[in-house]
Amino acid sequence: MRVVDIHEPIEVITHFGKNSVRPLRFKWNERVYKVRQWNSFWVRKKGYDRHYHFAVKLDNADRVVLSFDDSTLQWQIARIYLDE
Repeated sequence: MRVVDIHEPIEVITHFGKNSVRPLRFKWNERVYKVRQWNSFWVRKKGYDRHYHFAVKLDNADRVVLSFDDSTLQWQIARIYLDE
């Protein structure tokens, strides 16, 4: 398996619940991807800022890490895992 760091901006449709945040689908390079499974979630603090990370599996079976920066309110695709 090869890991590729991407760190490119994306547009995300997200469900914000009472105590949860879940990305549902996102648009990257003019293509829409649907999240099929949420595998893990973690938060990294940088000073006062927090970066929320979501390891997810997509409809096409790809696995990616999405991140949300609460200081800029920006999403990005951080990493993709490629089976080789």
